[in-house]
Amino acid sequence: MEVNEVQLGDVLTLERIPVDVDPDAEYRQIGIKSFGNGIFHRDPCLGCDLSKLKYFEVHPGRLIVSNIMAWEGAIGISTESEEGFVGSARFLSYRPTSDVDIRYLNYYFQSSDGLSLIRSASTGTVARNQTLSPKNFEKATVSLPAPDEQRRVSDKLDKLMSKLGTTVAVSPGAEDARQLAVSGLDQVLARWATGTVRVDDACTLVSDTVHPGNDPSPAREFVGLEHIAPHLGTRIGSRPLGDEKGRKFRFAAGDVLYGYLRPYLNKVWLSDRAGLCSVEQYVLRPNGIMPGELLAAGLRSKSTLDKVLNATHNLQLPRLRSGLLMAMEIPNIPRDRHERAVADVNAFMQKIRILDDRQRQRDELLTAVRPALLNAAFSGQL
Repeated sequence: MEVNEVQLGDVLTLERIPVDVDPDAEYRQIGIKSFGNGIFHRDPCLGCDLSKLKYFEVHPGRLIVSNIMAWEGAIGISTESEEGFVGSARFLSYRPTSDVDIRYLNYYFQSSDGLSLIRSASTGTVARNQTLSPKNFEKATVSLPAPDEQRRVSDKLDKLMSKLGTTVAVSPGAEDARQLAVSGLDQVLARWATGTVRVDDACTLVSDTVHPGNDPSPAREFVGLEHIAPHLGTRIGSRPLGDEKGRKFRFAAGDVLYGYLRPYLNKVWLSDRAGLCSVEQYVLRPNGIMPGELLAAGLRSKSTLDKVLNATHNLQLPRLRSGLLMAMEIPNIPRDRHERAVADVNAFMQKIRILDDRQRQRDELLTAVRPALLNAAFSGQL
């Protein structure tokens, strides 16, 4: 395939049509998502509510580049849907000035080579503080095939990306498995429950505080919120103890750890070992009314999560107070049903964890398709 090396400034022109902002008029702004996910529309606002940046008109058929997030793929193409919108000075609007397909350029800038070019044209040393220089961008050189080939590649990528988007949208992913885990627990527990029991009737809140320099025995590792998987009740890591800073809570095997900071994450774990946890986790010790497996399952269930969300949704940094948690009611399962109920819960969660693992693999594969297609397209393999 024959290509020509051209400077971007020879095929694109920066278009700046200033907007004289009327404080009482309504404006609609564009935004651009990272990773090639295109332009989105912000809610309408009055001119007096716009930022102090300069604003410019947005017209269809332009390559729109976020100068502060271009390095992360925040580049898109404006369409008729953006007619009448405005963009702040952070958005560079480029109009094609020759027979170039801006879809081709947009796709190229999402490829590994294209992102490297964008980053090389950006200034700043901090990873998330790189600003694209229009001057450097326009001086950058790209390899462009003939216009017909640009259109062929772009048409093919349009179709493939559309199919990929549909597949991602309709196929269940790891998040679906986690939602199933939460909703399914209510059904499993309902098969064995004969009413409800308050959390504080089924366990004791333990605050065995360990300060820096104290002997943490028998704990040998730290299990924080970052080590608990949302909704699944599994531990996904830990770290050895050493030079601990700040106070911690000590827990024992059989205790249930409940993350009360951002409780919507539903991080609940039945411990299988002694350890230390953060003070952002409650340590709940079953008192014999119900085994830890059933206590943890009840706390992770959708009915409990809904109550938690209702109690904390108005908070900027949601935290669930211990009094609220301990007063909540969970399914009460009689002693003679414990063994069968625990087996039922464990069997259900085992299936969910297998499903979650497979869905995560599926998500990883789908995530890899887009860069693979782009790299194939710009290496002559598409």
